[in-house]
Amino acid sequence: MPTKTILSPAQRAVIFDPPADRATIERLYTLGPDDLAQVARRRRGANRLGYAVQLCYLRHPGRRLLTGDAVPAAMLALLADQIGCVADDFTGYATRPTTLREHRAEIEALLGLRAFARVDVRAMLALGSEIAASTDRGETIVTGMVDRLRADRIVLPATSTLERLALIVRTRARKAAHSNLIRDCSTEQEAALEHMIASDDDGRTRLGWIREWPEAPSAANLKGIVERLDTVRGIGIAADRARRIHAARYAVIARTAGIVTAQHLRRLERPRRLAMLVASVIEMEATLTDAALVMVEKMVGALFRRADRTRSDRLLGQARMLKDTARFHARLGRLLVDARASGRDAFRAIDAKMGWDQLERSIRFAEDLTRSADDGLEEVVERYPAVRRFAPTFLAAFTFRTARLADPLLGAIEVLRTMYRDGRSVLPKRVPTSFIKPRWRKVVQPAEGTIDRRAYEIAVIAHLRERLGSGSIWVDGSRAYRTLDDYQLPMPAFEAMRASGDLRLVVPTDFSKWYEERRTLLARRMTEVERAAAAGELVDVTIERGQLLISSIRRSPSDDADALKARLYAMLPRVRITDLLVEVAAWSGFADRFVHARSGAPPPTSPR
Repeated sequence: MPTKTILSPAQRAVIFDPPADRATIERLYTLGPDDLAQVARRRRGANRLGYAVQLCYLRHPGRRLLTGDAVPAAMLALLADQIGCVADDFTGYATRPTTLREHRAEIEALLGLRAFARVDVRAMLALGSEIAASTDRGETIVTGMVDRLRADRIVLPATSTLERLALIVRTRARKAAHSNLIRDCSTEQEAALEHMIASDDDGRTRLGWIREWPEAPSAANLKGIVERLDTVRGIGIAADRARRIHAARYAVIARTAGIVTAQHLRRLERPRRLAMLVASVIEMEATLTDAALVMVEKMVGALFRRADRTRSDRLLGQARMLKDTARFHARLGRLLVDARASGRDAFRAIDAKMGWDQLERSIRFAEDLTRSADDGLEEVVERYPAVRRFAPTFLAAFTFRTARLADPLLGAIEVLRTMYRDGRSVLPKRVPTSFIKPRWRKVVQPAEGTIDRRAYEIAVIAHLRERLGSGSIWVDGSRAYRTLDDYQLPMPAFEAMRASGDLRLVVPTDFSKWYEERRTLLARRMTEVERAAAAGELVDVTIERGQLLISSIRRSPSDDADALKARLYAMLPRVRITDLLVEVAAWSGFADRFVHARSGAPPPTSPR
């Protein structure tokens, strides 16, 4: 059976092998005068070159040169050129293993290095455990160990040694995270979690049913989401349980839990299975909450769109009547103008030419056409049955919060929630109305002291939708509609960082220091400006006769420049995006950063 590894071949080469590019080799492996003096003490060219290679290996990457190591040709060429021999001399180095060991011991003493010992294993396990608490990536863990060993001037052990230590700490970190997630879970909660992946008579599981929530915006689908949400909430797993472990570690568990099937979960060991189910419950509660809120937002938006279409269709249907009414009133206007010009009685002219009955009918029709509000809110109220189908479910399923004390909109939500729960169809005598905007007030309160119940219910839902979108109201359990405080650093963590002076800000946290720095910077910049002004070196600025003259803003690039840019872009080769990604992967090695979603293991082979 092959040995289990935590690094891919490409990752292992980056950490433990010398660089291959010429620029880095020149930067790391250019020998100083003392180095050349030590190399010159060797008698043969092979020994001098081999000694130099060992010296460079122990400096970077910080490990010993092993028999059979493929030293980069560019590195050999650079060292051979510095010490006055040829690169082929390296093939004759260390024909006696004793020479290799003696040179290694001498260089380690010269550089102040020591060998990796048993006592260092415990230190590496402690360091690796600290790193593994926040990541599952083997490359990050091993790199942290290597950096610490280099800082402590300890020769790197065999690659397999650090990989085994990294595997140990990663396994421990996973088990510790699983234990912390399921700690204090009651027997009933564990049974409910296990029941989620148990198959029923049809072979389906509750986990699969919860994941397959409907997405089309409708009242029935909203009830389906709320039903699933109630099932998840009924297990009683608090969302703050995720804070028991590092956020990055929890993200790995949650991401894995979101893609594995119930059958796969049943095959896992119990602590890991329960931990993934806990993470799945926490994530599904937030996901279902957001899905329900987004669905309500879509349904309210569709309500307004349908109302607009209804109003538009109604106006189009009345277009002929509008034309007839306009003609009638045009005749009326002409009749009045002629009566005034001729000095006749206008009332008698109207009675004789048009008739008062016909004029009254035309006026009533014109009033009906212009009575509707310009924003079409009356048409929205006409679609009240669609709102009543989902509003009780929506308001009863979620807890809304705001930073404003005694927010009237939350009071109105509570009034509607109570009315729906009690099965009543009449509003209380006194309800909150101060939150209603002027455009809504004329339909909600058509007359003094009266409230249109249907318009009031729709206004509450519409105002709630706007406040959710602005962030002034948030929802418990939501991730997309949460309070701004959740995006900020927790206050205890901030206080601890401020007390330790580790706020990691780019400016001083002490005002006096910041003030002195800015004052010094301002004085230096003003001195520079004064010197440049005296020498006439200010760009686009001159000082003449005590006046500051600034050149006008230059014109933007001409059309010729835009045409040239288009021609240059047209000269770029057209390549397939997949071919481009393969080429970039060969340059940067970014494909090696991908790991298995469940195990965190690197790919078995490097992509080509």
